Amino acid sequence: MKNKRKKNRDLLTGSVGKHLIRMTIPTIGGMLAFTVFNITDTLFVSKLGTNALAAMGFTFPIVMIVGAFSSGISIGAASVLSRAMGNKDHHLMNRIATDGILLSVLSVLFISTIGLLTMNPIFTALGANKETLPLVKEYMTVWYLGVVAVVMPPVGDSAMRAMGDMIRPFIVMMVCAVLNIILDPILIFGLFGFPKMGMAGAALATVISRTAGMITTLSFVHFHYGLIDFKYKDLKELISSWGKILHVGIPSAVVRLFPQLVRTTLTKIAATVGGTVAVAAIATGTRVESFATVVSMAIGTAIVPIIGQNWGAQKYHRVDETRKLVNKTAVIYGIIVFLISLPLAEPVSKIFTDDPSVLELTKWYLWIVLFASGGLNLYNWTSGQLNSVGKPLWVMVINIAGSLGILIPALYIGSKINGYVGMLVGLGVGQIIIGAVSVKIGKKELKGEQNESTYNREIN
Repeated sequence: MKNKRKKNRDLLTGSVGKHLIRMTIPTIGGMLAFTVFNITDTLFVSKLGTNALAAMGFTFPIVMIVGAFSSGISIGAASVLSRAMGNKDHHLMNRIATDGILLSVLSVLFISTIGLLTMNPIFTALGANKETLPLVKEYMTVWYLGVVAVVMPPVGDSAMRAMGDMIRPFIVMMVCAVLNIILDPILIFGLFGFPKMGMAGAALATVISRTAGMITTLSFVHFHYGLIDFKYKDLKELISSWGKILHVGIPSAVVRLFPQLVRTTLTKIAATVGGTVAVAAIATGTRVESFATVVSMAIGTAIVPIIGQNWGAQKYHRVDETRKLVNKTAVIYGIIVFLISLPLAEPVSKIFTDDPSVLELTKWYLWIVLFASGGLNLYNWTSGQLNSVGKPLWVMVINIAGSLGILIPALYIGSKINGYVGMLVGLGVGQIIIGAVSVKIGKKELKGEQNESTYNREIN
């Protein structure tokens, strides 16, 4: 069994392309399961009425911020752990997995306390009124009390992915999604003798399903990999682990908020140049685009352990091989998705709307944005590679400068030149420019022969 585990986790030998395919496929399944998880909540809550659906909308910004923080910790843990595995530093692997989980628990205590004490002013500021605020509080009270189950599993899942295991995180996501689908109608509407709990039921279904996922994750991390270890030499060892995780984790959490800023700006400009129809087209196009985004995100997730392990093992030629393969994949996949969108943009969009005006604008959205999707993939995947080798400051430069200095100005300039279509062209051109710049930065920063002692400097 030991040799089998080693074979499953070792990304230091064999075809980089085969490793990428092997790890991407189950990750796609996991992300689709997570998408179903989110859609299920919204679908059942919508049956409670407009106020309930609006209340759900008010929770999204807070859930998104907590999710960004959780992702930051998990990305930081995955970065350090994958490099430690490549360097065969098993003690550090145990420390990062264990201390990452501890960090998430302590963070949750802070988040829960602050969240419960500030619900009225926060959600009132977000626009909740006397009809929706009680519903928001009903949902978020349960959610805050169970937020540990939301924050902790991504850390454990990232630890497993960092070791090249994509199957078990997929199992965790499936457990969460299936249980949530079962519990949502039972707890929301009071089926099978359970009390009708409404919004609180939706939150409780989420917490219970996430708790099941948390237990599953911890079981895998502890019993299968034996990574949980609470034996410390001294307190400095714990503080050192947290420092390594947060070195990558904090910048990663920050940059995950910038795509939302770009999307908010896009929606605002669309409302100005095209009114409600344009906003509806953006919303519809975004939903359709998400199907292609699942594959892109899965590939981006699979890149991290390959780059991280080989960087930790100082096999820089394999890092460079992976980088080149990923860049080619970004362009080829972008072209394929665009070609598929040409005949399918309208029929797929009809799933979400039958308004002719919205359909016409949605087609333009998909054609233009998907034409430039190769640039967006280069931009996102290069960020993932830099995070995996412990260079988060470059990730911040790419994301913040790209969003504020290129994408948002391009949106405004394009809208002034040619309204709705011009806005989209500006977005597409901006994505291609950032993609090209990202490739240049990645080529320079991932050159291993210039960093022979990088691992020792950054890990120790």
